[in-house]
Amino acid sequence: IVLLIVWFIAAFALDQRLAFLPGTTSQEHRLFEASCSSCHEGFKPVSNETCMRCHEAEMAKDAHGAKKFGDPRWAELLQKIDVLTCTACHEEHVPMFGRGVHLKPDLCMNCHEGIINGDLASHNGFTPDGCWTAGCHNFHDHRSISTGFLRKNMDQPDMLPKPELPALKVTTKLTEPPKPDLEKEFLGGKS
Repeated sequence: IVLLIVWFIAAFALDQRLAFLPGTTSQEHRLFEASCSSCHEGFKPVSNETCMRCHEAEMAKDAHGAKKFGDPRWAELLQKIDVLTCTACHEEHVPMFGRGVHLKPDLCMNCHEGIINGDLASHNGFTPDGCWTAGCHNFHDHRSISTGFLRKNMDQPDMLPKPELPALKVTTKLTEPPKPDLEKEFLGGKS
């Protein structure tokens, strides 16, 4: 208990918020590591609304969106995996399997086990984690494997050219070094 008290005092005295991290942060969210309030409010769990503040545009065409699962036909499957809550699959500070997901790569089999059990001949012999690890399917956007999308884009090369950013030109020289604590400015005044 004494050691715990010393740890708390040291963390507060040194303003080491990182001392309170319960685990590693995904690469994509490292910028927010020192500003817990960017995602967390008090001791409440992170909400979908919090995630949407940054991810709304990319989720606009979500193949497995909340609208789809409002249909009562999905009720039984929602008992297996709560796809309506972002943190059911994307929980920070826990070991990840990749792509910011902490569930095992066979998560698709919760609903699609028939695909590798003979319902789709082209997938016979595939392993349960293959859909995800092979890179063919993405839970939120799988337009690239729909027949309509493929027909529309048949004339495209197998691999599109990698977009390149223009060279960065620095036109301003600093007269003094930047402030060491820019997180408040970067994160909209929140720390």
